[in-house]
Amino acid sequence: MCSFSRRRKGRFVRPSLSESGKKEACWYSSRQGGTCFYGVERCRTMLKVALLGRPNVGKSSLFNRFLGKRVAIVEDTPGVTRDRHYGLLSLEGGPIWLIDTGGFIGEKEGLEAQVAQQVRFAVEEADLLWWVVDAQTGLHPEDQTFGQWLRRHLGPDKPLWLLVNKADNDTLTQTGLEFYRLGVQPVFFVSATTGRGIQALREALQAFVQRVPAEETPEGPRFALIGRPNVGKSSLLNALVRAPRALVSDIPGTTRDALYEPAEWKGRRFFWIDTAGLRRKARIPPHSLERYAALRSLEALFYADVVLLVLDAVEPLTGQDLALLRQAEQKGRGLVLLVNKTDLLPPDEQKRLLEWIRLRVRPLDPVPILAVSALTGRGLSDIPKAAFEVYDAGHHTLPTRLLNDRLLPILRQHPHPVVGTYHPSVRFLQQVGTAPPTFLLHVRHGDKLRSSYLDFVRKQIRSLYPFTGWWIRLHLREEGE
Repeated sequence: MCSFSRRRKGRFVRPSLSESGKKEACWYSSRQGGTCFYGVERCRTMLKVALLGRPNVGKSSLFNRFLGKRVAIVEDTPGVTRDRHYGLLSLEGGPIWLIDTGGFIGEKEGLEAQVAQQVRFAVEEADLLWWVVDAQTGLHPEDQTFGQWLRRHLGPDKPLWLLVNKADNDTLTQTGLEFYRLGVQPVFFVSATTGRGIQALREALQAFVQRVPAEETPEGPRFALIGRPNVGKSSLLNALVRAPRALVSDIPGTTRDALYEPAEWKGRRFFWIDTAGLRRKARIPPHSLERYAALRSLEALFYADVVLLVLDAVEPLTGQDLALLRQAEQKGRGLVLLVNKTDLLPPDEQKRLLEWIRLRVRPLDPVPILAVSALTGRGLSDIPKAAFEVYDAGHHTLPTRLLNDRLLPILRQHPHPVVGTYHPSVRFLQQVGTAPPTFLLHVRHGDKLRSSYLDFVRKQIRSLYPFTGWWIRLHLREEGE
C-alpha cells in the first residue's frame, strides 16, 4: 500500500508497515498477468511480430505453435480472439514478442470496430507483420478487403510477410499459390496443425531479427511529463525545447503517443518524455484511442527516471492527480511537481497555493514544487535544474558506517514503545539500492514495528541526506535471518 492510499480527515497518511519487496514487472508482462524475467529495459526494446488476418484462418494456432504451449484460445468459431495477446518467443540471441490479434471483419460499430481498433494498434507497435490466410478455403473476398484496409494503415517501411496457413500437404500448397495475387512478398506455406513449414519460417524470422536491430533505449536520464488531460504538458514541452514538437489543442487527448525529445542542460544530455493525459480508467472507453494512449503513457512511466507531474493551478491536486502520484511512487520514480498556468492567479494566491500543495504531499517531502507557465515562460529554466537535482539525489549512497554511527545512538535514545511483552527495535541499517533509495533494516520483532516509527527512521535518514523527490523504501529483516 502506498503513502497516499488511505485518507484521514482530508489528509493522506502513510502505510502501516512495509514498502518492501515485490519485483516490478515490465509493462507487457503486467498486462499479461505474468512475471518479467528479462528486466524492464530489455522488454521495452524487444522486437515485436504481430499476426493479422480475417477470422478463423489459424492465427491463434500459429501463435500457440511457435510458443510451444496453449496461450491463445483456439476454436472453429470465428472471432474467438478479440483482444491482443502477447507471448515471448525465444530465438538465438534473445527473445522477441509475438502478438496474436482478433480476426478482422470490418470497421462497423460494436465488436467489429473494437477488434479492428486492436488490430490497428498491433500494426502500429509491431516491427514485423504476419498476414495469415487459409489455404483450405482459398482466396476469400474478406482477405482482399483486409488487404485494402491494411495498405491504408501500413507504414512505408513496415515489413509484411504472407503466411498461407493450413497447407497440410502438397495439394493444399498447390492450391495456395493463388494467394500470390495479393502482391505480398515473401510468402510462406505453413501448417500450425502438422508443423509443416514452421522451421523454415522460424529460420527466416531468425535472419530478420539478426538484420534488424532492436529499438535502442535512449541514453541519458529520462524526464516524463505526466498529468491529467489538458493541463498543458505538450505546451510545456514545446516551450522547453522552443519548437512545436508536440500537438497542442484545447481539446483534451490531443497527444496519443509518448514523445521522446533529446535535450541538453549544462553539458548533460537527457530526454523529455511527453505523454498523453491520464484520467480514471472507468471514464476511458475500453477500446478507444484514448485507452491506447493511456497504456503508452503508463509505459513511458516505467522507463522514466524522474516524473514531472503537471498540475493545473486552477484545479490542483484532484483525485486523479493523487492517483498519478501513487503510480510514480509505486514505480519508484523521482518526483517534481509543476504547477502550470500560474499566470492565471495573482501573486499572493500563487504563494498560498504552493504552501497548500506542499502540505498535501507532506509524506513525500522534500519534493520540488515549481510554479511555471508555458504561456509566459515563467519558471521554465528551473525545470531541468530541479529534475537533475532529483535524479542525482536518487543515485546517492550513504555509507553503512555513517548510517549506523549517526543513527543507532538516536534510535537508542528514542526507542520504539513496548508492545505487550515485546521490545521492537532497529539493530542495524544499510543502504541496498538507489533510485529509489532503499534501506535494509535489521530488526527485532519487525511485525510489531509501527508505521509512525518507520517514518521516524526515514526522517533520521533524511537528516543525513535529503533524497529530494524520492520516497525512501524500507525493507525489514529479522535479526538472525
